[in-house]
Amino acid sequence: MESSRGKALPASSAGASLIEVLVALSILSLGLAGLSAMQLATLEYLGSVVYQSRASLHGGDMAETLRGKISNGESAAGAITQWQETIGAVLPAGRAVVCVDSTPQDGAADLPSCDGVGAAWAIKIWWDDDRDENPERMQLTVLRP
Repeated sequence: MESSRGKALPASSAGASLIEVLVALSILSLGLAGLSAMQLATLEYLGSVVYQSRASLHGGDMAETLRGKISNGESAAGAITQWQETIGAVLPAGRAVVCVDSTPQDGAADLPSCDGVGAAWAIKIWWDDDRDENPERMQLTVLRP
C-alpha cells in the first residue's frame, strides 16, 4: 500500500485506521445506549411524579370537601364514594379511604388500619407505582378539626 506521497506504508499500519474507527464506534454506541437508558429512567420517574401529584391534589380536594361538609353538619358519605371512584380512575390500582385514625401513617391498601380514635380525619390514597398491580405507594393527608 502506498501513501499519497508515493511512499510505501508499513504493513503493520495498513489496518490501524479501520480498528480505530471500530473502537470509536463501539465507544459511541455504548454512550448512546447509556443515554437512552437514562432517558427511559427519567420517563419512569416522571410518571411516578405525576401520580404523586395527582394523589396530593385529590387528597387536598377531599380535605376541603370534608371541611365544608363537617362545618355545615352534612354527611360526606356520598362525596367520599364519588371521590374513591375518581381515585380508582386517575391512579393505577388506585384505592382510597377516609377515616378517623390516631395513627394515620400505618395501613395498606388492603387493610387501611383505621382505629376510629381521636378527632383527626386521615385521607389515605394508595396506588401502584411499579406496575405490578399491587398498590404500595401512599399519600396521606390529615385533616384536624
